[in-house]
Amino acid sequence: MKFKVFSLLLFLVTIKIHSKEREFIVMNNNDTIYGKVVRGTNYSNPSKVVFKIKDSKGKKSLINPKEVKLIKSNKGVDGECIIRTIYDDWFIKKIIDGRIKVYQLIDGVLFYTSKDGGEIKSTDFGGFNSRKNTHLQISLLIDDNPDILKEFDLLEGSQKNILYIIEKYNTYY
Repeated sequence: MKFKVFSLLLFLVTIKIHSKEREFIVMNNNDTIYGKVVRGTNYSNPSKVVFKIKDSKGKKSLINPKEVKLIKSNKGVDGECIIRTIYDDWFIKKIIDGRIKVYQLIDGVLFYTSKDGGEIKSTDFGGFNSRKNTHLQISLLIDDNPDILKEFDLLEGSQKNILYIIEKYNTYY
């Protein structure tokens, strides 16, 4: 498991070095396609976000979320960011990087978290979840830092405060 995580991190660092300004897609089979990434519209389901890529040869392709590990966007609607897929169907954008990563559903209010490179899980602090349940989910992520946990317990469980406490937690690691 550690070797897989290390290999993936090494792979991503290598890609980052070689693609400072280039947009690309990393497929599940680790193939990398360089080109221009743009957001498209799914005309049969306008609420669903789609991405397209125009490769270096000018070929345009719709990106199937089931086949994509990540997308590196630079100048699109989402700005410079990393976009992942969740549940083989939805695109999520990384909004906080660190030991705890926070992702937001593209064009949505739902949030997802991942700690220490683990599985990306729904942490619905932007949707319909109760504050008590949300507080419990976030507390479990930060419980290895008693000072941060204590501060979090004193805060109102708003989206702004949750993002603040996660960023503060990440500065310690």
